[in-house]
Amino acid sequence: MFSGMDLLFLEVNNLEESVAFYTSQLGFTEDRFNAEAEPPTATVRAGHLKITLAQQLETMLRRGRGANFFLGVDDVDAYYQQLRKRGLVLAPPADEGWGGRFVTIEDPDKYRYFFVTWNS
Repeated sequence: MFSGMDLLFLEVNNLEESVAFYTSQLGFTEDRFNAEAEPPTATVRAGHLKITLAQQLETMLRRGRGANFFLGVDDVDAYYQQLRKRGLVLAPPADEGWGGRFVTIEDPDKYRYFFVTWNS
């Protein structure tokens, strides 16, 4: 039985750049940062979700393709305003026929995130 997604593990080009994006742009908090690990890793957190970032240079050309992440937020319109205040340039929230209102963001490695408020 599954209880939900606990951790995303993403390979990134630049650990410092990725941590800065997730913390200062998306509002995650930095849980840990270890530039001396092999590979260098960091973990950021938002609520129960943890994202571990690993600087993996040998796979850098394949990253971000075919992976899309949907993360639920209580109020996508309020989150959109927070993102704009943090300096992100992005399209306003959109309603889709599949039952959600969302904003879409790409991180520095082209992983695509849909922050969504589901229709009741």
